[in-house]
Amino acid sequence: VARECQKPKRAKDAAYHREKMLLCKQEESGIQLNAEQADWKDDTDDEYDDQELEAHYMHMAKLQQVSPDAVDSGPIFDTEPEQKVQNDDHYDVFAIECQHPEQSESAHNTYLIEQDAKIEIADFKNKNKSLTEANNKLSEENDLLYADFKKSKVELQRRNSIEYAEMELKCAKVRGDLLSYKMEYE
Repeated sequence: VARECQKPKRAKDAAYHREKMLLCKQEESGIQLNAEQADWKDDTDDEYDDQELEAHYMHMAKLQQVSPDAVDSGPIFDTEPEQKVQNDDHYDVFAIECQHPEQSESAHNTYLIEQDAKIEIADFKNKNKSLTEANNKLSEENDLLYADFKKSKVELQRRNSIEYAEMELKCAKVRGDLLSYKMEYE
């Protein structure tokens, strides 16, 4: 019986487990894996001794604590295990773009979305500040206009009173008398 040619098994070092965990996290979060990633994950899932690790990866992906950073509001992961692992670009999930283009694009797109959101938030804060200042100025102007209105209303009531009308008539009569007096003596 002829056997199909199989890829040589990869060493199960820290980079192997890190990549496996990243793929599980991506799959859990709904990011679609490319064909090569899905094949590799499926191949490793077929190994009986790795199925327990697979469950562990899924469990760790759910339990991993993430807290926002005050500076960039991005997740902060525990980097101590990564510092112990030797950096090997051959197995680094994000180092070789042609091997994992969706991961790097996804990470880049997430970064761009976060940056756009930060810019929009800053713009909204500036607009809110400007609108608040404009509102305060308009409120002050409204108060001044209302005070002027009250003064005008009082003045109008005074002018519309009967006493004021009688006084105006007397003034007009006196003016008339003054004019006729001037005309007589000129």
